[in-house]
Amino acid sequence: MNADPHDELLDELRTVLRRTDPVPAEVTDFAKAALGWRRLDSELAELLEDSALESESAALARGVAGVRSLTFRSSELTIDVEVQPGSLLGQLAPPPAAATIELQLENGDVAATADSDALGRFRVAVEGEGRFRLRILRPGASAVETSWFSL
Repeated sequence: MNADPHDELLDELRTVLRRTDPVPAEVTDFAKAALGWRRLDSELAELLEDSALESESAALARGVAGVRSLTFRSSELTIDVEVQPGSLLGQLAPPPAAATIELQLENGDVAATADSDALGRFRVAVEGEGRFRLRILRPGASAVETSWFSL
């Protein structure tokens, strides 16, 4: 049985592209990490807003210059975070009866934890810079993890 000539051409093109313009190892590592760090027992809270991505004039019109705010949303929870020197100040909505917030490092280790108050407010200490995510643990509910963000 003869092979499809289109398949042969595609194989040749792949070979040429791998030699002339290979995918950087960093891109492959990030792609594998993005898939590997997701847990099936957790719900993803996606980034909706990041004031660092807004234009300077829009950010100045809304609030204090130099303060970064992030908003994440899952199907059950909205997580608002304000980045302050040395900490993240946050609010969970609707406020759960109790929640533990973990700040996770890029390698999955927990860097810091905090408990929310009755209004869903929390403060998590942050040391250093890098890629982080928040993991929200609530009794009787599935965990919620934010998408990764850099500080």
